[in-house]
Amino acid sequence: MNMGQSGMLFVFGMFLLVTAIIIAGFHFAATASKARAAAAREAHYRELAEKASVDATEIQASLIEIKSRLASLERQRAAE
Repeated sequence: MNMGQSGMLFVFGMFLLVTAIIIAGFHFAATASKARAAAAREAHYRELAEKASVDATEIQASLIEIKSRLASLERQRAAE
């Protein structure tokens, strides 16, 4: 193998190495981006679940109040 061929082989090898590093970098960036998006989505779902729990508690309290008012009205009607 003469010097011209070995130089061309070296350049081709370096090109492959740089290409592999760039592809690995893109893969790492995509994986990190997906992880950040998943974490944000999970935090949003957790926030929605907490809000739904608070809303359910408020609805339950309202229903208890409505039932007690209805029972009071029924007692008043029965007494009349």
